[in-house]
Amino acid sequence: MAAALTLLVFLVLILSALADGLYYGATGALRAGRADLYTFSADSRRQFARSSLPAGDAGTIASVPGVAAVGPVGTLQATGRCSGRCPGNLIDLALFGYLPGHPGGPDRAVEGRLPGAAEDGVAAADISLRDDGVRIGDRVTVAGTTVTLRIVGFTSDSRYLLQPTLWTTIATWRKVQSQARPELAGAGDTVQAFAERLRAGASPATVAAAVDAALGNRTATVGRRTAVLSLPGVKEQRSTLDQIVYATLAVAGIVTALFFALITLEKRTQLAVLKAIGASNRYLGAGVVVQSLILCALGTALGLLFTRLAALLVPAAVPLSFTAASAATAAVGTFVMGLLGAAFSFRGLARIDPATALGGA
Repeated sequence: MAAALTLLVFLVLILSALADGLYYGATGALRAGRADLYTFSADSRRQFARSSLPAGDAGTIASVPGVAAVGPVGTLQATGRCSGRCPGNLIDLALFGYLPGHPGGPDRAVEGRLPGAAEDGVAAADISLRDDGVRIGDRVTVAGTTVTLRIVGFTSDSRYLLQPTLWTTIATWRKVQSQARPELAGAGDTVQAFAERLRAGASPATVAAAVDAALGNRTATVGRRTAVLSLPGVKEQRSTLDQIVYATLAVAGIVTALFFALITLEKRTQLAVLKAIGASNRYLGAGVVVQSLILCALGTALGLLFTRLAALLVPAAVPLSFTAASAATAAVGTFVMGLLGAAFSFRGLARIDPATALGGA
């Protein structure tokens, strides 16, 4: 039983780590943006690539009560060619344009520095690009353009849809976009979205409605969590893997229930002897609970140990993220399902008649 629970806990933890890895790898850019709200064009379905707003809307948004700061955001998924210490390397990247010092981009670098507000041609890279050989001082040319970005620092946990990000100024982003997507060159001074940080105590729902009203209801302003779940595939990935985790926990409960039902059946005579000498149903039920707790504790501990060992063997390309919250959820879920499974044997215990079980009438 301990071995079975160990395998189930191991499976739950691996699936949870995969779910967390995919989620954090896809949403890091928005979580690093330090924004409470994001404003998109109304017909964009909260997708950056489909949204386009006049840059001048920033002033209108900033005047809305409850908005502490606002910043423009632009994105572009592209291929880059690295030079310097990683010459010729082709890398996948997501280019983010923002106004340094405003919502929409990271507020600190884990190494080096971030671009300055009026500094063109430089970028901070997500630290995952170091695996591709990118270092501070290297230059990355965005494919299809003549724009070359010099790397001045690294950020952490800021990937976008599992791609490493480059953070540059909104002016540099416009220059890259106009060359990479010439059909948008005549769009004027536009951005894809705005990121807003709220004043303390402001209601996100109230401010979001006020922003949309101030812009003539041609926008859709949503909270950061809604914006995150609107990214392509994020909600579906999370929901699918969560359902698999819940199903595995349910299997743990079923396995525990079957185990204790079998124990009750096999030890019916011994249990009848205990009842005959005065053991109560409550006493026997407590014994089952204690056994269940011991098995769940042993299975959880071994499952955690094997998961950490397996993490050392998993290739770095696999997006696994082991978090304390997921481990705690798996442990609590195992104990709850184990106790519920053990509870199904209580009825069998209560129905044992010592006289009948021992061959009497």
